[in-house]
This record gives sequence, structure tokens and C-alpha cells, in this order.
Amino acid sequence: MKTVAAVVTAALVLSLGGSLSVAAPEDDVVKKLTETYGAAADWLVGQQQESGAWLSGPADKAAPSPAFTGLMVAALGNAPASLKPKYKPAVDKAVGYLLSKINEDGSVGEGPTGTFVKTYATGIALMGFASVERTDKVANAIRGAQAYLKQNQLKEGKDLGGIGYGDESAGGRKATIANLSTTGFGAEGMHQSGLPQDDEFWKLVVKYVRKCQNNSETNNDPEFVAELKSKGLVVGDDGSLYYSTVADPKAQKVGTKKVADKESIAGYGSMTYDGIKTYLYAGLKKDSPEVKSAIDWVRKNYSVEVHPGFPFDNAQRQHLRGLYHYYLVMSRALEAYGENPFETFDGKKHDWPREIAEQLVKSVKDSKMWKNENPAWFEGDPLLVTSYVLVTCNTLLKNVK
Repeated sequence: MKTVAAVVTAALVLSLGGSLSVAAPEDDVVKKLTETYGAAADWLVGQQQESGAWLSGPADKAAPSPAFTGLMVAALGNAPASLKPKYKPAVDKAVGYLLSKINEDGSVGEGPTGTFVKTYATGIALMGFASVERTDKVANAIRGAQAYLKQNQLKEGKDLGGIGYGDESAGGRKATIANLSTTGFGAEGMHQSGLPQDDEFWKLVVKYVRKCQNNSETNNDPEFVAELKSKGLVVGDDGSLYYSTVADPKAQKVGTKKVADKESIAGYGSMTYDGIKTYLYAGLKKDSPEVKSAIDWVRKNYSVEVHPGFPFDNAQRQHLRGLYHYYLVMSRALEAYGENPFETFDGKKHDWPREIAEQLVKSVKDSKMWKNENPAWFEGDPLLVTSYVLVTCNTLLKNVK
């Protein structure tokens, strides 16, 4: 997942009963995860600035970040009931900071002028606002953020329905190129904040997500298919999803793959889960060709140990690239899909909340933080990764059996 200056990638949301002998191991997982959650939340709160913000960027250039702060609010604002009162003061202070950073157009942006990566940061801030009490000020902020994202959703061209980072340079606004990751954050914020499913936003977003999927039945826009053909590519049919509609192997995160002499953009785990949850939020049914083909890919490629789609590489750890963002969108998508245990094509049944929880408990560092061995996409930053994990844990703790 691509971010700008660690512009908070937002978002982790996850949640993790019989005879005593049956309940004990289940209680143990919940107990361990809750204890680890508390230690990690304490550590995160210890990094909060007096202003209520969290910083992003390298130590010598770290600056208050509305996007990072929005992600922290999304994590701590949805903390387990037993822990939520403890973190309410930090959350309230962070919400106050976010409210002070809202631009006249309803957006939230990065940088000293609040004009950088506005659509990206606004989607994450919206996730944060959706996780706290809806006071009049918060309700107004939600309405403004929703309106801004709707206004800045692309309305024409190949990327119709998508959302880009919203970069702005000193000379004015740059051309916005949509991508599925930023679109997914925006859709997550819209869903959590209650945007009605019949809103035009959802109809348009489905049109964009389809173009990021290897499914020739539904990804058949003539302009996009022709552009792929001009590059020697075709739409694949394995159901996976990829980062963007840019028909350039070098611009795609995993490049391309060849099947029966036909080359297509290679999909991977986090974008496939991002697509699944966005389709479901938009109202597509589980048996729709879009959702079914993506879920079929997951049934073939399910993993909580590596990021499927990336090659195993013991030296450069490519199989761990973006792993914690992957956990976040995996948990959100599987919760939205509503199948637990989740059955894969090899006949195995996976208690996915428990399996992800066990992996997180096993990978915690210093009993209070997480950091990816592969630092790509800013996952070498324990502040960002730990916030991802807490968002994920909120989802896991609701769903673990």
C-alpha cells in the first residue's frame, strides 16, 4: 500500500464460551490479545502530542499528521469495552485536533497548509470520526467529509468512480490518478460513517473496482481493454484485484503473470480483500460474479503467515510486504462476507479471527508494538503498524468464537 510521508495508511479494524476444557483455549487467545492490545494502546498514547496529534515522518522531519491521528482515533475509539474508558481522554484530545484541521471544503489534509493528499487523509479522518460519539461538531465533520469525498470521486475517464491521493503542488492541483488502496480507505470511511447504500457514490465506486479485477466477465470496458491490449496485456480471470488501472507492469505492485500465453496484471491479497469489502459495502451480493470470483481467489490463496500474491523471498522478505495492512483489510472483508469458519478449496476450515489473532500475538515486539521485517509502504514504522494492528484487533475481538 502506497502512502505519502507515512500519511497514515489508515486503518486497522478487527475483533477478536461449553465445558471448561473447550472454553479455556478460546479464553486464552482473547486474554492474550486483550492484554497485548492494552500494552500497545498505552504505548501509542504515550506518543501523542500535547496538541492531540500524532507525528509522522522521519525523526528529524516528523510533523503532526491529521491522517495518522485519524487512524489512531479509528483504533482507540473502537477499543474493547473494558479498555475504552481508559483511552477516552486521548481520543477526545485527538478528535479536538482533527476538528481544528478541517478545511472550508470539508476536507482534512496533510502538511502545514492542510492541502496535501486531501482525499486520502479525509477518508482516514472519516474513519476516525465514525468511531466516536456523534456530537454536533462530529456530525458536521462527517457530513463535510462525505460531501468532499463524493465531490472528488472521479466522474469521468478510465478511472470513473475511483479516488486518488489528492496531491496538490505549489503550482496547483496535479492530475489525480485513482488507486484501489485510497479508494478502499474512502469507501471504508463512507461505510463506517453510515453513507446510505443507495447513494450514487457506491454505484460509481463499483465501476472503478471492477476495472481493478481479473474477471473478464465484468471487467470489459472497451477503452480499458484496448489500453491493455496496446501493452500486450489482457484482463485475467483468476478473480484477484490489483492496485490501479495503469496498464504498465512497472506501475503495478506485483507486475504481471502469464497464463496460457496470455499476460495480465497480477493481483494480490490486500487489494483483493479491499475489493471484496468495497463490493459488499456497495450492496453487491455474495453470489455476484465480482464477489464470487474474488472469494474463489481467496479460497485458493488464504494465508495469515504471508501476503499472498508476492513471491516468497527469504532475503528481501517480499512475501511480507504490506503484511499488516493486509491483516486489516482481510479482517474487514471476511467480517463483511460473514463466513466463519472460512472454508478453502483444500477442504480446510479456518477460524480466521483466531488465526489472525494468534499470528499477531506471536509477532508482537517488546510486548507492545508491531513492526514489519519488510519496511516497504512505511511498515518499518512501528507507530503506523501498531495502529493498523489495533484497528484489526477491534474486528477480531468482535468475531472470535
